[in-house]
Amino acid sequence: MSAVLRTEQEPAVPDDAELRKFADFLATQPAAAGVTYDDVARAKTREELGISSLNMILIIANYIKEHTGGTVTLKPEWVSRLNDVEGIVAVFREIDREHRTAASA
Repeated sequence: MSAVLRTEQEPAVPDDAELRKFADFLATQPAAAGVTYDDVARAKTREELGISSLNMILIIANYIKEHTGGTVTLKPEWVSRLNDVEGIVAVFREIDREHRTAASA
C-alpha cells in the first residue's frame, strides 16, 4: 500500500476569479490582443485563444516581471502545462504562491 503525499490541493478547474485575473492580464499583452474574458471562459486550449506557444511563454515571463519583481523565475517544467487554460492558470497560481512565499521569507 502506498500513500500519496500532497502538500497543497489545487482545484482542477480554475474558478471565475482566476479566469478573470488571467483574462485581465491577457488584455494588457500585445500577443493576446482582442482576447476577452468570454473567450477565456469558453476556451479549453491556448490554441483556441489564438496564442502561439512562444507568445504564451513571453506572456508568462511578462507576468513574472510585472507581478513578482523578479522573485520568481520561469521554470522549464511549466512549459508542458501551457497548452490548456487549466494548466496556464495553474502556472499563474504557482507563480503567485512562490512570490508570496519569497516575500514572507
